[in-house]
Amino acid sequence: MNLTNIDKLNIIIEQGMFEPISVNQNSDENERSDYKIIYLMNDTVESFLVFKNAKCTGEYIEKFEGFTDIELEKRDDGYVLIVKQEQTYFLIFFDDIEIENHYYNYGSIGHFWIKRYEHLRVLEYQTAIVWDKMCYLGEGACTAEELKIASLKQFPPLNYCSYPCVSDIYQVPLEDKWHLSEDANEFMIELAENAGDDDLKRMLLDYGKNPTVRNAKRLAKIFRLKKHRKVVMMLMEYIKKAASVYPDRKFNIYVEENKSLLMKKAFERKKELEDNKREAVVYREEPFVYDCDGVEFNVYIMIWKNGIRNSRVEIEKIEL
Repeated sequence: MNLTNIDKLNIIIEQGMFEPISVNQNSDENERSDYKIIYLMNDTVESFLVFKNAKCTGEYIEKFEGFTDIELEKRDDGYVLIVKQEQTYFLIFFDDIEIENHYYNYGSIGHFWIKRYEHLRVLEYQTAIVWDKMCYLGEGACTAEELKIASLKQFPPLNYCSYPCVSDIYQVPLEDKWHLSEDANEFMIELAENAGDDDLKRMLLDYGKNPTVRNAKRLAKIFRLKKHRKVVMMLMEYIKKAASVYPDRKFNIYVEENKSLLMKKAFERKKELEDNKREAVVYREEPFVYDCDGVEFNVYIMIWKNGIRNSRVEIEKIEL
C-alpha cells in the first residue's frame, strides 16, 4: 500500500503521537519556516514529517504527562494541525507535508533485554524493525532482500510468538499473530536449501501445508537444535548483508572515539575466541542521531555454545 504523507500524518494522529524535533515556535506571528516532527524512529531509519512553510501559534508543553488530543483540518489555504493538552492549544498552519528519511545500517544492531535464546531473539528484533520500516514507509523504502526479511514478522516459529525480544507490554501485536506468510515460509525453505538442511526443508514444507499453532510451536523448538544452526547463522548473515547497503550512524567526536575503542576491543576478543575454535558475533546498541531515548553506545559479543542437543549463546558486554 502506498501511503501519502497526509496518510502518514494521520497514522501518528491515531496513535496520539506528537514529538517535535524543536519546540521553538516562530517569534513573529507572520514568520513562516519548516517545522519537523518525528514519524518513525528505529535502528533501520530515522524518519520525520516536515510541515512546509509552517506558522506555529499557542504553547506546546514538552513534558506534558496527560492525554494529547491531535486533530488535522484541511483549509482553503492549506492545513492546520491542532494539538490540545488539557486547556492548552498548539497550532501549526502549513501548506504541505514532505517526508525526510535517513536510512542506516542495522545489520549488527542487537538488544539483549530477555535472557535465553538470544541468537533467535535478535533475529526477531531485526525482522520486526524492517517490518515497521516497510509498513510505515511503504515497500518502496525497502530492497528486495529487506522485503524477504520483513516477511518473517509473519513467521510464527521465529517471530514474537516464539522468541520475543521485548516483554509483552511493549509489543505491537499483529491482527493474527499465528498467521503464516507464504512468502516467509518460502524464504526459510530457500535458506534451508542453501544450507543443505534437508530435514528442516521437509519440516518447513509440511508446516506450509498445515500451519497450525501446534506446528508453529514445534518448529520453534527445532530452530534451537545444533543440527539446524547453520540455517540460523545464514539468516544472520543475510540480514547483515542486506543492511550493509546503508551507512553507519555518525556521532560527535566523543561518541565516535568511544565507539572506536569499544569496537576495537570487541574484535580483538572475537579473534581470541576464534583462535580457540569458538564462533562469535559482534553486536552493538547505539542511540539515534536525533537522540530521543538516551540509549548509550554499547558493544556485545555473542558467543556460540553447544548444549547436549541445543545451540546456546553467551552474551559478553565489552567494557573499556
